[in-house]
Amino acid sequence: MVKRFFVNLITSKNSGKIYILSIVVGVLCGLVSVAFVSVLNYTEHFYTDFLLLSSATNSSFIERLSHHNILTLVIIVLVPALGGLLTGLITTYFAPEAAGAGSNEMIDAFHNKGGNINTRVPFVKSASTIITLSSGGSGGKEGPISQIGAGIGVLIANSMQLGERARRTLLLAGTAAGLGAVFRAPLGGALTAAEMVYKEDIESDALIPCFISSVTAFLIFGLFGVQNELFKITGIGELHFYELPYYLILGILCFAFGYLFLKGFKDTRLFIRNSKVSKVLKPALGGLLVGIIYVFFFEVSGTGQFILQQLFNGLQPTHLGTTSLQVAVCFLLLAFLKVVATTLTIGSGGSAGMFGPSMFVGATLGAAVYYFALFVQPSNAFHLASFMVVGMGAFYAGIASAPIAGIIMICEVTGTYILLPPLILVSIFTFILSKKINLYKAQVHTRFQSPAHLWDMKIDVLNSTVIADLFAEYRNLAVIQNTISYEALRSLSTEIHASDFIVVDEHKKYLGEISLRKHTMEQVEDDAYLQFNNIIDKHISTASPYQSIRQVLDTIMEHDVDKVAIVDKGICLGYLRTRDVFDAYLKITKK
Repeated sequence: MVKRFFVNLITSKNSGKIYILSIVVGVLCGLVSVAFVSVLNYTEHFYTDFLLLSSATNSSFIERLSHHNILTLVIIVLVPALGGLLTGLITTYFAPEAAGAGSNEMIDAFHNKGGNINTRVPFVKSASTIITLSSGGSGGKEGPISQIGAGIGVLIANSMQLGERARRTLLLAGTAAGLGAVFRAPLGGALTAAEMVYKEDIESDALIPCFISSVTAFLIFGLFGVQNELFKITGIGELHFYELPYYLILGILCFAFGYLFLKGFKDTRLFIRNSKVSKVLKPALGGLLVGIIYVFFFEVSGTGQFILQQLFNGLQPTHLGTTSLQVAVCFLLLAFLKVVATTLTIGSGGSAGMFGPSMFVGATLGAAVYYFALFVQPSNAFHLASFMVVGMGAFYAGIASAPIAGIIMICEVTGTYILLPPLILVSIFTFILSKKINLYKAQVHTRFQSPAHLWDMKIDVLNSTVIADLFAEYRNLAVIQNTISYEALRSLSTEIHASDFIVVDEHKKYLGEISLRKHTMEQVEDDAYLQFNNIIDKHISTASPYQSIRQVLDTIMEHDVDKVAIVDKGICLGYLRTRDVFDAYLKITKK
């Protein structure tokens, strides 16, 4: 009985089918996320621990050069280049769309490709991302896991032979599941997936499936003992009025560095794309350049999560300077170099996301403002962690045009909502400043500009137009009385090339509709006169002149007829055809 219930639900056409499939997508994405993160964590730790670089992050830049021998320095430079070479080989020959950040490709598939994604992408993206990040490439997990999750959602949709609308919904559900699991943020993952496809809108149709899949993936991820927040944070303080000017400065910095980030990424990608270097070698070239940066500033390598956690743990960056102002300038330098390293890694074709780097840049900008505040007002109490967390949320909100998702995501990632007021204030401020820039070029402003909602837009146009406003009179050629003979009806059908007829009585009262396509000669008991009570369909809806044209279209689609009677006060005024509906639409849209 239970099995039969679920089989019927899966094969039905109601919304329950999407909800069940969202759970399936969540389970699969949760399992894939566990494998993805486990392998990535192992390879990342192997890289840093093997080279013994993490132990040197609290020493000055000159001391690091003297600390390592020539062989180690060569390895620091060459390992990212080797990772880039392997990534270039994999993406070039197996799935070119797996190169780069990943989120933009997912958004493009949602709007312009009917929700379709190359079925190889989840597998190729997983391998190429692990190689890029484990070899020190500067990037994050958000883009790759969103593209991987989206691919899983599309695989499920295609295996169930679903339509475009359902496929797009499961694409976003897969994205939400991947984000919710990897970042331990089920609410933020769902909101990010639904918000990131637009600049000033949210995909409300997919919101519930996104919540279902994200929570499911989060729970599956937690079964393997990884249910805690991404960062362990202490030392967060409540908002004080004397901090407001510094938070506004932080918002301006987030906008400025966001512009620099996106402009640099665009220019780097364009330059490398137009260069004559082989596609396979381009990520290797980017890796070589970031390797040179790592020799001096290893803090900006990889996801940057390890460095941020050290700062949250209370590490005093004395190696960055002797005064608060010097430390502030050094943090600005780290933010700038993270921007450069990320644009070189991803812009050259490396496979990594932008969310991780955006957290690092935002956090270091927050740290810079914190030390600047200490320099200006050393007697006041400021909290480093507070400025870092607010910077993380504000920077992402600005570059991704996703303030709500950014705010909630950062709160879940950091495990605290104490900073919600300043986070909202600075994120919205940065978002307003950043209206003309955005991370995802495939984003559209609202659903009204999205091909995914083209049919909805047509329906809305018809729904807002009253029949009487476009039609002063109606067709009557296929209106017949219930006393007509079968021979006369057949002759009329041949003469006017019609198979569906509106039936009225002698007073023009509407009785129903008859379709010769649906009734054969054997159903007529009397050759002379039709038995109308037997073959007239009395359940076909009519439309009033004061209803919308959509009412006509809905009736045509629901009852498989090509005419709908227009009835006012019980009297049939005539009918409208399917062709009339489309002519009306063309007339409306040409205004």
